[in-house]
Amino acid sequence: MALGDQTKEYLERKKAGLYALLQNWAGQLEGYAKTHAPWTDRTGHARQSLHGGVESSGDELVLYLSHGVEYGIWLEIAHGGNYAIVRPTVDAHISRIRQTVKDYWSG
Repeated sequence: MALGDQTKEYLERKKAGLYALLQNWAGQLEGYAKTHAPWTDRTGHARQSLHGGVESSGDELVLYLSHGVEYGIWLEIAHGGNYAIVRPTVDAHISRIRQTVKDYWSG
C-alpha cells in the first residue's frame, strides 16, 4: 500500500470517528435541551420535537440542535428570550465540544 493510500485511509477513518463523536454530542445536546427547556408544557410537542444531529456535506460536518415544531422560533425569541433553549444549550456545551474535537484530531 502506497503512503498516499495509507494517508487517505487514515483520514477517512478519522472523519468517520469525528462523525460518531459529533453524533454523541448531538444526543447530549438534545437530552440537555429537553431536560432544561424553561417553558411549561401544554402538549409536550415542543419539548419532544427538540432534536440534535449531524449533517454531512462533502468534507464538512455540521452539528445541530433544532426545534421540530413551527412555533419553536417563537419560543426562542419571544418574551426577551425567556423561553430560549437552543442558544443556552449550545452556550453551555460549546467549549467542551471544541475541546473534544481538538483532542480527537490531536490524538
